Amino acid sequence: MDLYKLESLLKEKALYLRRGDLLQDRFEGTYSRHQILKMNEWFKKIQETYMIENEKVRRSKDRRRSYISCWCLGEYDFDLMWKAYIEKPPGIAIKSSVKRLQMICDKAVTHWPIDISSVNYFDHAAGKNINYFGTPAVFLNKDHHFQLDNELRIVHWPNLSDSTPDHVLLPLELPELIEFIVLQPKSDEDFLKSVRKLLDDSGCKDIPILYSRDDRELLE
Repeated sequence: MDLYKLESLLKEKALYLRRGDLLQDRFEGTYSRHQILKMNEWFKKIQETYMIENEKVRRSKDRRRSYISCWCLGEYDFDLMWKAYIEKPPGIAIKSSVKRLQMICDKAVTHWPIDISSVNYFDHAAGKNINYFGTPAVFLNKDHHFQLDNELRIVHWPNLSDSTPDHVLLPLELPELIEFIVLQPKSDEDFLKSVRKLLDDSGCKDIPILYSRDDRELLE
């Protein structure tokens, strides 16, 4: 993430969850065209054509009433992730764990219902069907084009009216979330000091900061 996102996390002591319809993938939280057409055919067959529009409205509302936090399941800070997610270098990566994220979700009782699950990748473009369970299942299935992301997701779907904010904040204890921080490759000492100060000022003096692989000493 960019440094300003870390600053926001430390200031708010909360995890940022983005509204489903505002995520980068415009097909986020949708069924394949083939699956929707098949459902519509079924409604016509059972002479319940009003359900076609009802389901269209429901799907749209589900996307605007669901909030997502996305994590990469991996032991390392991948070069591909630095290139994809940092807009203004240098940035940082947060190392956490599934257990830590589960604990945060368990404690956030004011934000239930909430789910934490790994993402299943399927052939959305080719029209493959997914189980028709609505939220959160529809946000836990993504097209194969995103398979390298290897995502774990926190999905929160509050009972909100049509006036929905673009994000919600999931409260947490920072040391419970962050195992350590990794600096983007080629970060200088001043950047290290600025990140260290941010952590220290937020009561996170014990959280380690590591250099990425590129910045470790090369022996020849």
